[in-house]
Amino acid sequence: MINPRNLRAFVMVARTGSVVRSATAIHRVQSAITRSIKELEGELGVQLFERRPYGMLLTESGKVLLLRAENIFAEMDTARAGLETTCGPLRLNTNAPIFSLGIGRQRLLVFVELMKQCHMGAVADIFGISQPAVSQALREVEQSIGIRLVARTPSGILPNDSGNLLATHLRRALAEMSKAEEEIVSLQQGITGHVAVGTLSLGRIRLLPQAIIHITQAHPKITVSTIEGSFEHLALLLRASEIDFMLGGLRPPEHMAGLTAQAVTSSHISLIARTGHPYSHLGHGEGWDLLSQASWILPQRGTWTRSSLEASFAAKQLPAPGVVVETADITITKGLLLSSDMITAASPHLFQHEIEMGELIVLNPSLPSQLRAIGIVQREGNKPTVAAQLLMDTIAEIQTTGPAQAPVRPQPSAQLP
Repeated sequence: MINPRNLRAFVMVARTGSVVRSATAIHRVQSAITRSIKELEGELGVQLFERRPYGMLLTESGKVLLLRAENIFAEMDTARAGLETTCGPLRLNTNAPIFSLGIGRQRLLVFVELMKQCHMGAVADIFGISQPAVSQALREVEQSIGIRLVARTPSGILPNDSGNLLATHLRRALAEMSKAEEEIVSLQQGITGHVAVGTLSLGRIRLLPQAIIHITQAHPKITVSTIEGSFEHLALLLRASEIDFMLGGLRPPEHMAGLTAQAVTSSHISLIARTGHPYSHLGHGEGWDLLSQASWILPQRGTWTRSSLEASFAAKQLPAPGVVVETADITITKGLLLSSDMITAASPHLFQHEIEMGELIVLNPSLPSQLRAIGIVQREGNKPTVAAQLLMDTIAEIQTTGPAQAPVRPQPSAQLP
Protein backbone atom coordinates (compact mmCIF):
# COMPACT_ATOMS: atom_id res chain seq x y z
CA MET A 1 0.00 0.00 0.00
CA ILE A 2 1.38 3.38 -1.03
CA ASN A 3 2.70 5.61 1.74
CA PRO A 4 1.85 9.13 0.53
CA ARG A 5 4.93 10.51 2.30
CA ASN A 6 7.05 8.94 -0.46
CA LEU A 7 5.16 10.35 -3.42
CA ARG A 8 6.71 13.82 -3.47
CA ALA A 9 10.22 12.39 -3.82
CA PHE A 10 9.03 9.99 -6.52
CA VAL A 11 7.43 12.73 -8.60
CA MET A 12 10.51 14.93 -8.37
CA VAL A 13 12.87 12.11 -9.45
CA ALA A 14 10.50 11.26 -12.31
CA ARG A 15 10.54 14.87 -13.47
CA THR A 16 14.27 15.53 -13.11
CA GLY A 17 15.60 12.04 -13.80
CA SER A 18 18.09 12.52 -10.97
CA VAL A 19 18.24 11.90 -7.23
CA VAL A 20 20.79 14.72 -6.87
CA ARG A 21 18.62 17.31 -8.63
CA SER A 22 15.54 16.12 -6.75
CA ALA A 23 17.27 16.49 -3.38
CA THR A 24 18.16 20.07 -4.24
CA ALA A 25 14.67 20.89 -5.50
CA ILE A 26 12.79 19.73 -2.40
CA HIS A 27 15.54 20.43 0.15
CA ARG A 28 16.10 16.86 1.29
CA VAL A 29 19.28 14.85 1.53
CA GLN A 30 19.99 12.38 -1.26
CA SER A 31 19.80 9.39 1.06
CA ALA A 32 16.24 10.35 2.05
CA ILE A 33 15.20 10.57 -1.61
CA THR A 34 16.75 7.19 -2.34
CA ARG A 35 15.08 5.66 0.72
CA SER A 36 11.66 7.00 -0.33
CA ILE A 37 11.99 5.46 -3.80
CA LYS A 38 13.08 2.09 -2.38
CA GLU A 39 10.21 2.11 0.13
CA LEU A 40 7.71 2.93 -2.61
CA GLU A 41 9.02 0.15 -4.83
CA GLY A 42 8.79 -2.24 -1.88
CA GLU A 43 5.22 -1.16 -1.12
CA LEU A 44 4.16 -1.78 -4.72
CA GLY A 45 6.36 -4.79 -5.36
CA VAL A 46 7.67 -3.39 -8.65
CA GLN A 47 10.61 -1.43 -10.00
CA LEU A 48 9.61 2.15 -10.73
CA PHE A 49 12.89 3.31 -12.30
CA GLU A 50 15.64 1.88 -14.45
CA ARG A 51 18.90 3.06 -12.92
CA ARG A 52 21.20 4.24 -15.71
CA PRO A 53 24.60 5.98 -15.52
CA TYR A 54 23.03 9.10 -17.00
CA GLY A 55 19.87 9.14 -14.89
CA MET A 56 16.68 7.47 -13.67
CA LEU A 57 14.19 6.32 -16.33
CA LEU A 58 10.60 5.43 -15.51
CA THR A 59 9.47 1.86 -16.05
CA GLU A 60 5.92 1.13 -17.29
CA SER A 61 4.80 0.83 -13.67
CA GLY A 62 6.54 4.11 -12.90
CA LYS A 63 4.66 5.84 -15.74
CA VAL A 64 1.35 4.60 -14.35
CA LEU A 65 2.22 5.84 -10.87
CA LEU A 66 3.42 9.22 -12.16
CA LEU A 67 0.12 9.90 -13.90
CA ARG A 68 -1.84 9.15 -10.73
CA ALA A 69 0.65 10.97 -8.47
CA GLU A 70 0.32 14.12 -10.56
CA ASN A 71 -3.46 13.86 -10.21
CA ILE A 72 -3.04 13.45 -6.45
CA PHE A 73 -0.95 16.59 -6.05
CA ALA A 74 -3.26 18.51 -8.38
CA GLU A 75 -6.11 17.66 -6.00
CA MET A 76 -4.13 18.92 -3.02
CA ASP A 77 -3.17 22.12 -4.88
CA THR A 78 -6.85 22.67 -5.62
CA ALA A 79 -7.69 22.06 -1.96
CA ARG A 80 -5.08 24.60 -0.85
CA ALA A 81 -6.33 27.20 -3.34
CA GLY A 82 -9.94 26.64 -2.30
CA LEU A 83 -9.12 27.02 1.40
CA GLU A 84 -7.01 30.09 0.70
CA THR A 85 -9.96 31.68 -1.11
CA THR A 86 -12.34 30.78 1.72
CA CYS A 87 -10.14 31.63 4.71
CA GLY A 88 -7.55 34.06 3.35
CA PRO A 89 -3.81 33.45 3.01
CA LEU A 90 -3.02 35.11 6.35
CA ARG A 91 -4.97 32.51 8.33
CA LEU A 92 -4.09 29.43 6.30
CA ASN A 93 -0.70 27.76 6.57
CA THR A 94 -0.22 27.01 2.88
CA ASN A 95 2.93 24.98 3.63
CA ALA A 96 1.16 22.55 5.94
CA PRO A 97 2.34 18.93 5.49
CA ILE A 98 -1.11 17.77 4.45
CA PHE A 99 -0.88 19.70 1.17
CA SER A 100 2.29 17.87 0.20
CA LEU A 101 0.90 14.63 1.69
CA GLY A 102 3.60 14.51 4.33
CA ILE A 103 1.16 12.56 6.51
CA GLY A 104 0.67 8.81 6.84
CA ARG A 105 -2.10 7.18 4.84
CA GLN A 106 -4.04 5.88 7.82
CA ARG A 107 -4.17 9.33 9.36
CA LEU A 108 -5.58 10.69 6.10
CA LEU A 109 -8.14 7.88 6.01
CA VAL A 110 -9.14 8.54 9.62
CA PHE A 111 -9.64 12.25 8.91
CA VAL A 112 -11.70 11.59 5.77
CA GLU A 113 -13.88 9.01 7.53
CA LEU A 114 -14.42 11.39 10.45
CA MET A 115 -15.67 14.08 8.06
CA LYS A 116 -18.11 11.48 6.72
CA GLN A 117 -19.25 9.80 9.95
CA CYS A 118 -19.15 12.94 12.15
CA HIS A 119 -18.65 10.71 15.20
CA MET A 120 -15.30 9.83 16.75
CA GLY A 121 -16.52 6.61 18.35
CA ALA A 122 -17.78 5.27 15.01
CA VAL A 123 -14.47 6.08 13.32
CA ALA A 124 -12.48 4.54 16.15
CA ASP A 125 -14.47 1.30 15.73
CA ILE A 126 -13.88 1.26 11.95
CA PHE A 127 -10.10 1.53 12.28
CA GLY A 128 -9.70 -0.34 15.55
CA ILE A 129 -8.08 2.61 17.32
CA SER A 130 -8.97 4.70 20.37
CA GLN A 131 -11.21 7.76 20.30
CA PRO A 132 -8.34 9.94 21.59
CA ALA A 133 -6.30 8.81 18.55
CA VAL A 134 -9.12 9.95 16.25
CA SER A 135 -9.35 13.26 18.09
CA GLN A 136 -5.60 13.72 17.83
CA ALA A 137 -5.65 13.11 14.07
CA LEU A 138 -8.23 15.87 13.65
CA ARG A 139 -6.41 18.23 16.00
CA GLU A 140 -3.10 17.77 14.18
CA VAL A 141 -4.66 18.55 10.80
CA GLU A 142 -6.40 21.66 12.13
CA GLN A 143 -3.30 22.91 13.94
CA SER A 144 -1.04 22.32 10.96
CA ILE A 145 -3.17 24.30 8.51
CA GLY A 146 -4.16 26.92 11.08
CA ILE A 147 -7.95 26.90 10.70
CA ARG A 148 -10.96 25.19 12.24
CA LEU A 149 -12.46 22.43 10.12
CA VAL A 150 -15.32 21.29 12.37
CA ALA A 151 -17.65 22.45 15.09
CA ARG A 152 -17.73 20.28 18.23
CA THR A 153 -21.25 19.36 19.39
CA PRO A 154 -22.53 17.10 22.21
CA SER A 155 -23.52 14.46 19.62
CA GLY A 156 -20.30 14.55 17.61
CA ILE A 157 -18.60 16.89 15.18
CA LEU A 158 -20.03 18.97 12.35
CA PRO A 159 -17.67 19.72 9.44
CA ASN A 160 -17.72 23.31 8.21
CA ASP A 161 -17.27 24.32 4.57
CA SER A 162 -13.48 24.18 4.90
CA GLY A 163 -13.59 20.71 6.42
CA ASN A 164 -15.87 19.42 3.68
CA LEU A 165 -13.71 20.96 0.97
CA LEU A 166 -10.50 19.45 2.30
CA ALA A 167 -12.14 16.05 2.83
CA THR A 168 -13.49 15.98 -0.73
CA HIS A 169 -10.07 16.56 -2.27
CA LEU A 170 -8.45 14.07 0.10
CA ARG A 171 -11.01 11.43 -0.92
CA ARG A 172 -10.10 12.02 -4.54
CA ALA A 173 -6.38 11.86 -3.76
CA LEU A 174 -6.81 8.60 -1.85
CA ALA A 175 -8.90 7.19 -4.69
CA GLU A 176 -6.07 8.00 -7.11
CA MET A 177 -3.64 6.07 -4.87
CA SER A 178 -5.92 3.04 -4.98
CA LYS A 179 -6.24 3.34 -8.76
CA ALA A 180 -2.45 3.45 -9.11
CA GLU A 181 -2.09 0.29 -7.03
CA GLU A 182 -4.77 -1.47 -9.05
CA GLU A 183 -3.29 -0.52 -12.42
CA ILE A 184 0.22 -1.60 -11.43
CA VAL A 185 -1.15 -4.99 -10.36
CA SER A 186 -2.92 -5.21 -13.73
CA LEU A 187 0.39 -4.69 -15.48
CA GLN A 188 1.91 -7.59 -13.59
CA GLN A 189 -0.99 -10.05 -13.38
CA GLY A 190 -3.42 -9.18 -16.17
CA ILE A 191 -6.49 -6.99 -15.94
CA THR A 192 -7.72 -6.85 -12.37
CA GLY A 193 -9.47 -4.40 -10.11
CA HIS A 194 -12.71 -3.42 -8.43
CA VAL A 195 -15.37 -1.19 -9.98
CA ALA A 196 -17.97 0.64 -7.87
CA VAL A 197 -21.06 1.68 -9.83
CA GLY A 198 -23.81 4.00 -8.67
CA THR A 199 -27.06 2.68 -10.13
CA LEU A 200 -30.36 4.38 -10.87
CA SER A 201 -33.47 2.39 -11.77
CA LEU A 202 -33.24 2.85 -15.54
CA GLY A 203 -29.75 1.34 -15.66
CA ARG A 204 -29.84 -1.50 -13.17
CA ILE A 205 -32.43 -3.84 -14.69
CA ARG A 206 -30.92 -4.83 -18.04
CA LEU A 207 -27.79 -2.97 -19.10
CA LEU A 208 -25.64 -3.34 -16.00
CA PRO A 209 -26.36 -7.04 -15.23
CA GLN A 210 -25.55 -8.05 -18.81
CA ALA A 211 -22.36 -5.97 -18.83
CA ILE A 212 -21.23 -7.41 -15.48
CA ILE A 213 -21.75 -10.98 -16.70
CA HIS A 214 -19.75 -10.33 -19.85
CA ILE A 215 -16.85 -8.49 -18.23
CA THR A 216 -16.42 -10.90 -15.31
CA GLN A 217 -16.44 -13.87 -17.70
CA ALA A 218 -13.83 -12.22 -19.94
CA HIS A 219 -11.74 -10.94 -16.98
CA PRO A 220 -12.30 -13.09 -13.87
CA LYS A 221 -10.05 -10.89 -11.70
CA ILE A 222 -12.43 -7.93 -12.00
CA THR A 223 -15.04 -7.51 -9.26
CA VAL A 224 -17.99 -5.12 -9.22
CA SER A 225 -20.08 -3.56 -6.47
CA THR A 226 -23.21 -1.45 -6.89
CA ILE A 227 -24.57 1.35 -4.77
CA GLU A 228 -28.22 2.28 -5.17
CA GLY A 229 -29.64 5.68 -4.32
CA SER A 230 -31.05 8.92 -5.60
CA PHE A 231 -29.21 10.87 -8.28
CA GLU A 232 -28.30 13.55 -5.74
CA HIS A 233 -26.78 11.05 -3.29
CA LEU A 234 -24.84 9.19 -5.96
CA ALA A 235 -23.60 12.45 -7.48
CA LEU A 236 -22.06 13.36 -4.11
CA LEU A 237 -20.26 10.01 -4.01
CA LEU A 238 -19.11 10.44 -7.60
CA ARG A 239 -17.75 13.94 -7.03
CA ALA A 240 -15.76 12.55 -4.09
CA SER A 241 -14.48 9.61 -6.22
CA GLU A 242 -16.14 7.09 -3.92
CA ILE A 243 -17.74 5.43 -6.96
CA ASP A 244 -16.29 5.08 -10.45
CA PHE A 245 -19.37 6.10 -12.44
CA MET A 246 -23.16 6.23 -12.39
CA LEU A 247 -25.58 4.48 -14.74
CA GLY A 248 -29.18 5.53 -15.25
CA GLY A 249 -31.45 8.26 -16.53
CA LEU A 250 -29.52 11.41 -17.38
CA ARG A 251 -30.39 14.74 -15.81
CA PRO A 252 -30.60 18.23 -17.35
CA PRO A 253 -27.42 20.37 -17.41
CA GLU A 254 -28.31 22.32 -14.25
CA HIS A 255 -27.96 19.08 -12.24
CA MET A 256 -24.67 18.07 -13.84
CA ALA A 257 -22.15 20.58 -12.44
CA GLY A 258 -18.73 18.93 -12.36
CA LEU A 259 -20.04 15.84 -14.15
CA THR A 260 -19.99 14.56 -17.72
CA ALA A 261 -22.51 12.26 -19.39
CA GLN A 262 -22.47 9.75 -22.24
CA ALA A 263 -25.89 8.60 -23.47
CA VAL A 264 -26.01 4.92 -24.45
CA THR A 265 -29.75 4.35 -25.01
CA SER A 266 -33.13 5.93 -24.30
CA SER A 267 -36.41 5.03 -22.68
CA HIS A 268 -40.05 6.10 -22.87
CA ILE A 269 -42.84 6.09 -20.30
CA SER A 270 -45.78 3.70 -20.45
CA LEU A 271 -48.67 2.99 -18.10
CA ILE A 272 -48.27 -0.39 -16.39
CA ALA A 273 -50.92 -2.47 -14.62
CA ARG A 274 -51.72 -6.12 -13.80
CA THR A 275 -53.12 -8.46 -16.41
CA GLY A 276 -56.92 -8.38 -16.18
CA HIS A 277 -56.96 -4.83 -14.81
CA PRO A 278 -60.38 -3.14 -15.22
CA TYR A 279 -58.77 -0.63 -17.61
CA SER A 280 -57.05 -3.23 -19.79
CA HIS A 281 -59.86 -2.92 -22.37
CA LEU A 282 -59.21 0.76 -23.03
CA GLY A 283 -58.21 1.59 -26.58
CA HIS A 284 -55.44 3.88 -27.77
CA GLY A 285 -55.92 7.36 -26.36
CA GLU A 286 -59.07 6.40 -24.44
CA GLY A 287 -59.97 6.54 -20.79
CA TRP A 288 -58.02 9.50 -19.47
CA ASP A 289 -61.00 10.52 -17.37
CA LEU A 290 -60.94 7.06 -15.76
CA LEU A 291 -57.19 7.23 -15.25
CA SER A 292 -57.60 10.48 -13.36
CA GLN A 293 -59.67 8.52 -10.80
CA ALA A 294 -57.24 5.61 -10.50
CA SER A 295 -54.91 4.84 -7.61
CA TRP A 296 -51.31 5.46 -8.63
CA ILE A 297 -47.86 4.31 -7.57
CA LEU A 298 -45.35 6.99 -8.54
CA PRO A 299 -41.90 8.25 -7.57
CA GLN A 300 -41.52 11.48 -5.65
CA ARG A 301 -42.39 14.90 -7.02
CA GLY A 302 -39.81 16.50 -9.27
CA THR A 303 -38.71 13.25 -10.91
CA TRP A 304 -38.80 13.11 -14.70
CA THR A 305 -41.39 10.32 -14.78
CA ARG A 306 -43.84 11.98 -12.44
CA SER A 307 -43.43 15.41 -13.98
CA SER A 308 -44.06 13.97 -17.46
CA LEU A 309 -47.21 12.16 -16.31
CA GLU A 310 -48.57 15.21 -14.50
CA ALA A 311 -47.91 17.34 -17.59
CA SER A 312 -49.91 14.87 -19.70
CA PHE A 313 -52.88 15.14 -17.31
CA ALA A 314 -52.63 18.92 -17.23
CA ALA A 315 -52.59 19.06 -21.05
CA LYS A 316 -55.95 17.24 -21.03
CA GLN A 317 -57.24 19.65 -18.36
CA LEU A 318 -57.50 16.83 -15.82
CA PRO A 319 -56.42 16.87 -12.17
CA ALA A 320 -53.06 15.38 -11.27
CA PRO A 321 -53.07 11.62 -10.73
CA GLY A 322 -53.99 10.51 -7.22
CA VAL A 323 -50.85 9.03 -5.68
CA VAL A 324 -51.59 6.36 -3.09
CA VAL A 325 -48.03 5.07 -2.78
CA GLU A 326 -44.97 7.23 -3.41
CA THR A 327 -41.91 5.06 -4.05
CA ALA A 328 -39.09 4.56 -6.52
CA ASP A 329 -38.47 0.99 -5.34
CA ILE A 330 -39.13 -1.36 -8.27
CA THR A 331 -39.63 -4.43 -6.06
CA ILE A 332 -42.32 -2.70 -3.99
CA THR A 333 -43.97 -1.32 -7.12
CA LYS A 334 -44.10 -4.80 -8.72
CA GLY A 335 -45.66 -6.29 -5.60
CA LEU A 336 -48.35 -3.62 -5.47
CA LEU A 337 -49.14 -3.85 -9.19
CA LEU A 338 -49.48 -7.64 -9.12
CA SER A 339 -51.74 -7.60 -6.04
CA SER A 340 -54.02 -4.63 -6.71
CA ASP A 341 -55.64 -2.39 -9.31
CA MET A 342 -53.03 0.32 -8.82
CA ILE A 343 -51.27 1.72 -11.89
CA THR A 344 -47.79 3.10 -12.39
CA ALA A 345 -46.01 5.08 -15.07
CA ALA A 346 -42.55 3.79 -15.93
CA SER A 347 -40.24 2.51 -18.62
CA PRO A 348 -41.56 -0.92 -19.71
CA HIS A 349 -38.11 -2.52 -19.51
CA LEU A 350 -38.22 -2.12 -15.71
CA PHE A 351 -41.00 -4.74 -15.76
CA GLN A 352 -39.84 -6.67 -18.81
CA HIS A 353 -39.86 -10.09 -17.14
CA GLU A 354 -43.37 -9.69 -15.69
CA ILE A 355 -44.69 -8.40 -19.04
CA GLU A 356 -43.13 -11.33 -20.92
CA MET A 357 -44.60 -13.76 -18.36
CA GLY A 358 -48.06 -12.24 -18.87
CA GLU A 359 -48.34 -10.95 -15.31
CA LEU A 360 -48.29 -7.24 -16.17
CA ILE A 361 -49.47 -5.34 -19.23
CA VAL A 362 -48.89 -1.98 -20.87
CA LEU A 363 -52.17 -0.07 -20.97
CA ASN A 364 -53.20 1.39 -24.33
CA PRO A 365 -53.77 5.00 -23.22
CA SER A 366 -50.31 6.28 -24.14
CA LEU A 367 -48.38 9.30 -23.05
CA PRO A 368 -47.01 11.76 -25.59
CA SER A 369 -43.75 10.37 -26.92
CA GLN A 370 -40.99 11.60 -24.61
CA LEU A 371 -37.67 9.82 -24.80
CA ARG A 372 -35.32 9.98 -21.85
CA ALA A 373 -31.62 9.40 -22.32
CA ILE A 374 -30.02 6.63 -20.28
CA GLY A 375 -26.27 6.70 -19.92
CA ILE A 376 -23.03 6.82 -18.00
CA VAL A 377 -22.09 9.74 -15.75
CA GLN A 378 -18.51 10.40 -14.67
CA ARG A 379 -16.76 13.08 -12.68
CA GLU A 380 -15.36 15.79 -14.92
CA GLY A 381 -11.64 15.23 -15.44
CA ASN A 382 -11.83 11.66 -14.15
CA LYS A 383 -9.30 9.16 -15.50
CA PRO A 384 -10.98 5.77 -14.98
CA THR A 385 -9.09 2.61 -14.16
CA VAL A 386 -8.74 -0.06 -16.82
CA ALA A 387 -11.45 -2.15 -15.13
CA ALA A 388 -13.90 0.77 -14.91
CA GLN A 389 -13.28 1.75 -18.53
CA LEU A 390 -13.82 -1.84 -19.65
CA LEU A 391 -17.17 -1.99 -17.85
CA MET A 392 -18.29 1.32 -19.35
CA ASP A 393 -17.20 0.21 -22.84
CA THR A 394 -19.04 -3.08 -22.39
CA ILE A 395 -22.26 -1.29 -21.39
CA ALA A 396 -22.09 0.79 -24.57
CA GLU A 397 -21.23 -2.24 -26.72
CA ILE A 398 -24.07 -4.34 -25.30
CA GLN A 399 -26.54 -1.61 -26.11
CA THR A 400 -25.18 -1.35 -29.65
CA THR A 401 -24.49 -4.98 -30.54
CA GLY A 402 -26.16 -7.14 -27.90
CA PRO A 403 -24.30 -9.15 -25.24
CA ALA A 404 -23.49 -12.10 -27.49
CA GLN A 405 -21.49 -9.91 -29.86
CA ALA A 406 -19.63 -7.79 -27.33
CA PRO A 407 -15.94 -8.32 -28.17
CA VAL A 408 -13.27 -9.65 -25.83
CA ARG A 409 -11.14 -6.77 -24.65
CA PRO A 410 -7.39 -6.51 -25.39
CA GLN A 411 -4.72 -7.29 -22.81
CA PRO A 412 -3.73 -4.62 -20.25
CA SER A 413 -0.58 -3.49 -22.03
CA ALA A 414 -2.79 -1.99 -24.72
CA GLN A 415 -5.08 -0.33 -22.18
CA LEU A 416 -2.88 1.28 -19.59
CA PRO A 417 -1.58 4.80 -20.15
